[in-house]
Amino acid sequence: MERRRFLLSTGAVTLAACAHPERDLVARYTDVDIRLEPAGRGTLPSGGDSQPAEAASDSPYPVQVPEEDLPGIVFVAEALTPVVTASQTLGSGEVDWEFTNPISSGGPLVFVIEEFDDLNNFRVLLPTRPNGSFGWISANDIKLTRHNFRLQINLDAFQLTLFNHEEEIWQATIGVARENAPTPSGRYYTTELLRPPTPHSVYGTFAYGLSGFSEVFMEFAGGPGQLGIHGTNDPDTLGSNVSSGCIRLHNDDISYLVESVGLPLGVPVDVI
Repeated sequence: MERRRFLLSTGAVTLAACAHPERDLVARYTDVDIRLEPAGRGTLPSGGDSQPAEAASDSPYPVQVPEEDLPGIVFVAEALTPVVTASQTLGSGEVDWEFTNPISSGGPLVFVIEEFDDLNNFRVLLPTRPNGSFGWISANDIKLTRHNFRLQINLDAFQLTLFNHEEEIWQATIGVARENAPTPSGRYYTTELLRPPTPHSVYGTFAYGLSGFSEVFMEFAGGPGQLGIHGTNDPDTLGSNVSSGCIRLHNDDISYLVESVGLPLGVPVDVI
């Protein structure tokens, strides 16, 4: 049977690169020891299964999902192979992108799924330029996981909002980008979780890397200008335009997301 399900809105909202003198989230430096947070509750979504059960024909999705988990459901593809290829067009046979697993910081390669072609191929949001790129990947290369989280970044309001099962459950004040290096609007997702060697670093206690990139900095401090959400060693800057694209949180707030909420990889982040 042919069944393709549209899951995510392509017109959703955005985020950008870190503030000087902050370093790119995935670049390796001899003077800055930023190591990946070990995989666990705060890293990978639950519900993983390399061969998920197929749903009934009247189901809104091609896999079985309990009714209580349907609101705000997000499907995540976690790579099982060293390289995952993606095609712009389903069935074209062309390799338009290649992504290595693990990623450069050592973490697992994940994608957020936008659309199913049965359980054979998935259309996913890609962690690459240009922002908002989508491609088709093979189900043979990944295992399927799911969760019900979403983040919204309101740049004008300096506010981060956490949703679970489509319900607003938590908010925090943030520092956002300066006008000369704005965070690009759009939909991204959390790609990695990093932990600095000290909570007094410019990244604070934790840093989530995002799938998006600055549209001002093609390179930044030796890296590709990747966007992120992280803590800070200067909490007085929260509620202001201070960064070169990244979103800053109080250390208590980013620690809450990681340690109390267990916010996983593959969480959609809408920047508006």
